[in-house]
Amino acid sequence: MLPTPIILFADRNLAWSRSVRTELRRRGAEIATAATVEEALHQAALSPPDLLLLDADLEGREDRDLAELFRSVLPDAGLILLESGTFHSSRNQAAPLFCSGPRPATPDALLRLILGAIGHRLGDAPPHRRGTILCVDDDPRFLKSIMRLLGRRGYRVVGFEEPERALSAIPGIMPDLALVDIMMPGEGGLELAEKIRARSHDAIPIVFLTALDSDEAYYEGHQHGGRYLVEKSDDPQKLLDIVDFLAGDLDPQERELLREKL
Repeated sequence: MLPTPIILFADRNLAWSRSVRTELRRRGAEIATAATVEEALHQAALSPPDLLLLDADLEGREDRDLAELFRSVLPDAGLILLESGTFHSSRNQAAPLFCSGPRPATPDALLRLILGAIGHRLGDAPPHRRGTILCVDDDPRFLKSIMRLLGRRGYRVVGFEEPERALSAIPGIMPDLALVDIMMPGEGGLELAEKIRARSHDAIPIVFLTALDSDEAYYEGHQHGGRYLVEKSDDPQKLLDIVDFLAGDLDPQERELLREKL
């Protein structure tokens, strides 16, 4: 039997590959992470990886060629170099560079890339459960942008501009999480949240969206059962982190890392 493969993710933004790391653990890989060059070198010294995913602009790079640096430290490891520019395969057959190119657009694309490099050493994973997210916002442009953002993350997303339609659709949708705009005409987001909580017996977590940066918005959101409140001007990664934490199909290690971050 082949030994357990070790995969090191050395990346400024570890959040985007969160679901992939969970999938790889389920397939039998040991996963290590690092957000800086020094952390990556330390991890490599502790447990030399079989495969290294390396951000070409990893924090602490300075003027060093990271591919050459990590080749010298890990001569037997495969290397996937994530950089800007057009994808190209390495022509240096003496160097264990599996490939280099722009960061894959979706987690599924990243997973396929990793499986192409080391999949023969991994087992099959249990079926992946993709969470369902209900989004309710009367601004169609913002609603579409959120649905697109979460869809790329791998979630099934159902959106409504009218609170009444969203409420009546819940039994058929069975969402794992509801994202609700606080300020909507007619029945507002706070009233909708109360009805969602009542119908689901508080089983559907509520996250409020708001264009307001005010203590009152945070207070009202908390009073009406919101787990979190996200300002629409926030970095989209904040929303992704919250959705992953509340509805993502993560393993305990990734969930605990996220709990500490939030």
